[in-house]
Amino acid sequence: MIPEKNRITQGQLMFFVMQSQVGVGILSLPHKMQAISKGAGWISTLIAGLAVQVVILILWALCRRFPSDTIFSFLPKITGNLLGNLLGFAYIGYFLFFTGTLLSKFADITGKWVLLTTPRWALLILTLLTCIYLAKENVRVMARMFVISSLTIIVMVILSLFGYTNANFSYMFPILEAGWWKIIKGANEALFPLVGYEVLLVIYSFGEGKEGGKLKAASLGNMVITLFYAFEVFTCLVIFSPGVMPFVSEPPLYMLKGFSFQIIQRIDLIFFSLWIFIVGTATSSWLYMSSAGFGHFFHRGDHKKAVLYAALIVFILAMIAQDPAITDLYDRILKTAHYTFAIGLPLILLIFSYFSGTRRA
Repeated sequence: MIPEKNRITQGQLMFFVMQSQVGVGILSLPHKMQAISKGAGWISTLIAGLAVQVVILILWALCRRFPSDTIFSFLPKITGNLLGNLLGFAYIGYFLFFTGTLLSKFADITGKWVLLTTPRWALLILTLLTCIYLAKENVRVMARMFVISSLTIIVMVILSLFGYTNANFSYMFPILEAGWWKIIKGANEALFPLVGYEVLLVIYSFGEGKEGGKLKAASLGNMVITLFYAFEVFTCLVIFSPGVMPFVSEPPLYMLKGFSFQIIQRIDLIFFSLWIFIVGTATSSWLYMSSAGFGHFFHRGDHKKAVLYAALIVFILAMIAQDPAITDLYDRILKTAHYTFAIGLPLILLIFSYFSGTRRA
């Protein structure tokens, strides 16, 4: 049973999903979408959000069969102790690998835009210390923090609206120039910046209320982030011409770099600071997921004791990924792992649990 002090409301569950999804990808997604889908990049993003919603339905259908368990405790009930525990460790590896990749990209972008001479190891340690401080808390404390940090999304949208002073809507026409096949291909690419909904596998049992309410909360969280991403992609597509976009790796930052006020000279740095905040919360969420797994196997459910060495593993993974070739390798591995652990395995487990009649303890 989940202790009462760790319970979260359905609203907090929604914000937990939101903050786990939003992350590094928001800065580079418009660039990738224009390269694949052209002016329909925002459509690809919306399609990706719909695909994520289907996956959320699968995760919800699986988790609702074990309302008092996390994935680490219900896996053995479906597949048996040996295979279930092996899969549990595989999920921990997936969570750790994603966290390391997330931090690696964060360090690359931060080092490029702001802290040019700061050593990579120092940047990673400072970031991880902040994430450790949050990840060692219980789910309720983290959820309350995520509710507050979600306000940064509103501010980021407001800042992005300044870009419309230079908007040229003809840049996105013809909308279907790339064709539907590339639009779907772009949706596949947009799927990965939206990852984070896997957090349901770990925190679903902490949510209060009925199963239907939890589904609505997770769905609403995904909808908000999908619309946010689609808005940023659309905004960048009408600001930068198709000839310029291929050379702009982080369009939202370049878009705001030229704006200034009498008091504030660099709006892009404000946007960047908010981005750092939400990347920190996403990293904390992923770090918590892996720590929860270690806590289940080695510390009788107490994840706090596992946060430090989970963070050490993440630090090593992020330090290794300094070469662009290694970063590309990480991305390829992560795409395969995402399809496996976020879509494939949950669907197989759901089908198997129905046929075997396995459900709540």
